Amino acid sequence: MNITMIGLGKLGLPVAEVMAQHHTVKGYDVDPNIQSQSITVCQSQWLACQDADIVFIAVPTPHAPEYGGNLPTTHLEHRDFDYSHLRSALESVRDSAPATALIVNISTVLPGTLRPMITALDIQDRFCYNPYLIAMGTVRDDFVKPDIVMMGFDDAGTRTAQADQLESFYRTLWLTEPHITRGTWEEAESIKIFHNTYITAKVTIANMIQDVTHRIGHANPSVVAEALRHADRVVGPRYMEPGMGDGGACHPRDNIALSWLADQLNLGYDLFHDIMRIRERQADIIADVLCQQNLPITIVGRSFKAGVPLNDGSASELVGHYCEARDRTVLYDRVADASPHVYLLAHDRDHSDYHFNDGSVIVDMYRRYSTDRADLRVIWYGCGDQPRRMS
Repeated sequence: MNITMIGLGKLGLPVAEVMAQHHTVKGYDVDPNIQSQSITVCQSQWLACQDADIVFIAVPTPHAPEYGGNLPTTHLEHRDFDYSHLRSALESVRDSAPATALIVNISTVLPGTLRPMITALDIQDRFCYNPYLIAMGTVRDDFVKPDIVMMGFDDAGTRTAQADQLESFYRTLWLTEPHITRGTWEEAESIKIFHNTYITAKVTIANMIQDVTHRIGHANPSVVAEALRHADRVVGPRYMEPGMGDGGACHPRDNIALSWLADQLNLGYDLFHDIMRIRERQADIIADVLCQQNLPITIVGRSFKAGVPLNDGSASELVGHYCEARDRTVLYDRVADASPHVYLLAHDRDHSDYHFNDGSVIVDMYRRYSTDRADLRVIWYGCGDQPRRMS
C-alpha cells in the first residue's frame, strides 16, 4: 500500500518508519533537513501525495510556548490550540492527493473542531480523524501495541469501506488486539482528549493522597494507592502511583485547552482548570519542602519522565520554577561541587548509581531509595513531615 506522512516530527517520523517496514512510505516536512533511511522524504507536499492510498497528517496543533505546562499556566488567558498548520496541510493534501486517497488526521484537536473545518474544505467524504494515544519516548512501541483505537468519520454508518481499509492497513502493523471505536469525528475527538484528561486527573488524585499523608504522618501514600488500585469501580492500575505531577507534550496542554472549551460551551464548571491549578499547587508544596532544608537544590531528573530526553511539560521544571520564585538557585541532574545539597529524586527509578554529596538531604518522591550512609538524610515524601533516614 502507498502511504504518505505529512509532518515528520517527534510523532510522524517514527510512525512513518514503522509503517515502512510493510508498506511504501513517502513523507514531507517543512524542515528540509529531515532525513530517513526507510522512507522517501520528498521536497514538496505535492510530490509526497502522488499515488497515495492513505495520507496521514501529523502536523503540530500547538499552544504558545508559555502554555506548555512546565511553568504555571492557570493565570493565563484560556485559549484553543493553533490549527493553522493543520488547516494548511489539509488544503494542500486536498489539492495534491488522488481523489481516491483516504485523508487521516492524527493531530490533536478539541471536540467540535473538525466538522466546520472539514466541511468548509469539502473533504468530508474522504476524511478520517484517527488520533493516536502515544507517549513521547515510546512512540514506536505504543504505535504497534495500542489498547484502544478510534476512527472518526462524518457519518460512521456510511464510511464502512474506508474504516475497513484503515483497519486492514493497521492490522499489518499491530501486535495487539485493541478495542476499536468507529464513530463520528466528535466522538473520536472526545475519546482522545478525555483520555489525556483522565490520566492527568488520576495523577493529580494520587498526589492528593500524598499531600494528606505527608501532613498527617504514620501513612505511606503508596499503601493507600495500592489498595485503591484494586477498586475496579474507581481506578485501573496505571498512573496511580503518587509522585511527581503529570507531564509531557500532551496532557497538561489538553487540560488547558479544555478549560477554554468549558467557557465556550458554558458548562458552568471547569474541572480542567482546577486539575491544572492543583497540579501547580502540588509542585509548589514540593518546592516548599526543598527550600525548608536550607541547602542548595538539585533536581535529579529534569525530563518529564525517566528514560526520555524530553522536557515538554516537565513537572520537575515546574517545581524548579517555584523554588526560583523563592529566590533559590536550582540545578538539574548533576552538581559541580562537593557541598551538601537537597536532592529531589523526581523519577521512579533506581538511583544507586548516583553520587550524593556528604551531609545531603534526599527527598524521594517514590519512596524507593534507602542507604546505610549515616551522613545522609532521606525523606520518603508523603510518609510524614519529618525527615527520615531509611536503612
